[in-house]
Amino acid sequence: MHRKSKRRANRLSFADDLIENIPIGMMILDKNGKIIRMNKKQEETSQIEREQILGKTFESAFLKTLEQGVRKPYCKLLRNGIPFDIIIDRYIPQYYSQQITYRARGAPFSSKKYFILLHEHAQELGEEKRLVEKRTKELQESKNFLESLIDSSPNIVISTDLTDRILIFNKTTETIFGYIEEEVMKKKIDFLFTGTQFSGGSDRKNFYATKEITCLKKDQTTFPASIRVSDIKNTRGKSIAKLYLLFDLTEKKEMEERLHLSEKLALYSELMGGIAHQLNNPLIGVVNFSEMLLKEMEIQDPKKALAGTISRAGKECLRIITTVLNCIKDPYLTFSKTDVHEVLTNSLQALREQFGESLNKVSFKTSTDPNVLPILGDGIQLKQCFLNILTNAIQAMEDGGSLRVETKYDEMKKEIRIIFSDTGIGIPREYLNKIFLPFISLKKNGDRHGLGLSFAYQIVKNHGGHINVESKVGLGSTFIITLSAS
Repeated sequence: MHRKSKRRANRLSFADDLIENIPIGMMILDKNGKIIRMNKKQEETSQIEREQILGKTFESAFLKTLEQGVRKPYCKLLRNGIPFDIIIDRYIPQYYSQQITYRARGAPFSSKKYFILLHEHAQELGEEKRLVEKRTKELQESKNFLESLIDSSPNIVISTDLTDRILIFNKTTETIFGYIEEEVMKKKIDFLFTGTQFSGGSDRKNFYATKEITCLKKDQTTFPASIRVSDIKNTRGKSIAKLYLLFDLTEKKEMEERLHLSEKLALYSELMGGIAHQLNNPLIGVVNFSEMLLKEMEIQDPKKALAGTISRAGKECLRIITTVLNCIKDPYLTFSKTDVHEVLTNSLQALREQFGESLNKVSFKTSTDPNVLPILGDGIQLKQCFLNILTNAIQAMEDGGSLRVETKYDEMKKEIRIIFSDTGIGIPREYLNKIFLPFISLKKNGDRHGLGLSFAYQIVKNHGGHINVESKVGLGSTFIITLSAS
């Protein structure tokens, strides 16, 4: 056998072993939706032998699957090559009766002539990432078959030899970690993780089960991920390489934090609402009687200053209580078509009125996207939300700085982003997941109640949006509000 033919045969054999042993259910379809390949894990997942499936179209073999929410994304994949990734709760499999949580993913080959489908059950979700296997006759004869297959994966896929030196580093991995393939080839895999060593045999065994680790990017920033190490074996069952499948947990962790924050805010809102209702009437009496005293007192009365202090304090308390109640009551009653740019203009004007000449130390920059559409919302609530964030930014730049306000429109998602960036003192990392809680303030001044960002969060939530913050101590903060266009 010629040396070139032998190398091609070795690559195809390696690809066959990879497909068969990858720990995730996989099927390869042709452009007509006919199933031309199915691995061992897919047999276990579907509980049907592959011989009964191969040659059939996916629609005829898995009609029940399509009818449970997969038909639309499957058709888009087949017709337009659009990948999909969906999770179905209370899914009933095609070939046995049992309610499960089911995840289905699909992606096209680069040639658009073939497609790959991946299937997981609930107990496997998030535990194993897989190599997107796209195999056809055309690609079997190509020396680029394996590289094309791996680079098409939307997940982090790394393969090493038995001494832990990197052999495969797919495009997704390059994008996420920030390295190009040439920088990492033949290097020990350990440098991609913190506090993790793969060189020792005993430690390696611990990673055959899925676990969480911390990954280290080229820029030295980190992100959480789940990892699963699998053996790549040849047809004789001998291990010839290692496959590392990783899933970035950043979004999952952020969602968990947002859920935790929402639960806390719900409790605080209930408590604060009850307190506000109890205090509202007595405070109205305090304000009214203090105003009556002020009117009856002579200008030279030495006690008039005290009565004025009582009046101002009472009004401030009423203002806080009114804000609390407006955030807690049903916000949708006052929703209408609202121009975000108009609300921003009004908020900036109110900011200038509030801070006056002290704003001369701050340079303002605005950038608005003309494609931003109106939203369904309450302009008064949103103005208070924006003003609270702007006020927070100004207070973080007591010695001056720069404040940038911009809007962006995402045509694909039909979303509007309102971005507030300051060059202030920044927020310590340990406070980032707490700043939206009531009564949390980095400033110790007596006139700072720690309620502004809490109310801003609640208002954004009332509008069906979400708010994120990015900050580094000494470099400033960026608040990003995302709202749906109406």
